[in-house]
Formats: sequence, structure tokens, C-alpha cells
Amino acid sequence: MNKNISIRLFCEVTLTVGDKINLEPEQSHYLKNVMRCKINEKILVFDNCTGEYTAEIMHVHKRSIDIEVLEKTKSRYVPGDVWLIFCPLKKTRTDFLIEKSTEIGLRKFLPTFSNNTQTKIVSLNRSRRNIVEAVEQCGGTFIPEILPISSLADVIEELPEERILIFCDESLESRNISECLLLERPAKVAILVGPEGGFSDSERKLLIAKKNVLPVSLGNRILRAETAAVVALTMWHSMVGDWLKKEDHRNHES
Repeated sequence: MNKNISIRLFCEVTLTVGDKINLEPEQSHYLKNVMRCKINEKILVFDNCTGEYTAEIMHVHKRSIDIEVLEKTKSRYVPGDVWLIFCPLKKTRTDFLIEKSTEIGLRKFLPTFSNNTQTKIVSLNRSRRNIVEAVEQCGGTFIPEILPISSLADVIEELPEERILIFCDESLESRNISECLLLERPAKVAILVGPEGGFSDSERKLLIAKKNVLPVSLGNRILRAETAAVVALTMWHSMVGDWLKKEDHRNHES
């Protein structure tokens, strides 16, 4: 990220050098009325397809702003191949989970409801806004996908067999996640964190019965769901994922 440019925006269109773009009304309002940007000021833009670019403000209209894409600053970088399966929480706590998980890095969110899930609604529009804002702030170039909410049984059933399910089980006293990751080193994973009330016995049996499930403990304290998600993602990235590996993830996704 260019240290001399503080403003960074996501563009839905695919960008190329020389493009002249009329920004969305919300983005134009932000630049004009919040950041007080003027003609000839530089900003950064990225497109979730080709990468990040420097752009210049060319025209400031009453309700919109035109920019010109000047040069590419970095290519699109896809995080390590990790998904997050989570049960919705209260609004602000779900926002926190999505924001911090996006900053750490993942490819997909899969909201689910279990027997003990208290909140069974996820606003995809609100969640996507939070995802985009997090990527804008952290300097990323990849926008994680978020799927509509579905039952835990359906999510587990539809999970590809080659993807290891890291089941963060608060009932376990052993099988520390770090030891399991060092032993198994799963490169393509889905991390499952439970609801506020934990998983039921029937759900735990369902999970343990799956061949591709790796039950792990996150320590001897019961963590909030949003904390568990941050811890598990951090552990995987630092021990197996792209924080550790040197291979190039640019524009690679599966």
C-alpha cells in the first residue's frame, strides 16, 4: 500500500490502466463530503480481479466523482485456502467476527445455524459491506465470499470431501490445535466455530462421524465464538497457511 495515499476504495468493475470511472454515489459522497478530496488528488482502487491501482480524481460533480486509473501498484493476492463456518451472533459481535476474520485472511464465510444458535439471521448486504470495508482498510486485494445461511447438517453434508473440517470443540481437553496442525498440516480447510451455547451432543456425534473432520481444542478456557474464530484462523495461517509458506497465491483460487 502506498504510504503517501491514505484513501483506498473497492471497485466492482474490472480495472485497467487508463480507465476513466464514474464512482458509485456512496463512494463519491465519502470522497467529496467526508474526506474533502479535490481534483488531482490521488487514491488507491482495487477490483478483486486484477489487483490494486493508483487513480487520480479528474472531476468533482455535484453527486458524483470521476477518476482515472493511472498505474498498477500490486497484483491480486488470494489468501490461503481456508473457509470459516460460523453461527450468527448478536449484530455487533457478528460484525467483529467478519471484520477481523477478513483482515486475517480467508476465502469464504459459511454462516450456519445449529440447535443452540440464538440468532438465525445474517444480513448478507451488511456482511458484505463489512467485508469490503475490512479489505479496504487492511490493504488486501481479495474479497471473501459469504454464502446464505443454512443448517449445520446441510453445510457439513455439502462440504467437499477433500477439505478438512477443523472442528473447534470446546468439550475437548486435549488435542491442542497447534499440535494437530503440526501433525496433519491440512492445506485446504474449513474452520468450524460454534454458537454461544456450544454444540449439542447430537451435533457433536454428527461431526465426529465425518471422515474429514479434525476435532481440536483451543485451550483450557471457553472462548467467545468471535474470539475462537480469530484464534483458529491465526493458528492455521501461522502454522500451515500463507503466513508460513513462500509460494505465490496471486490470482490463484480453487
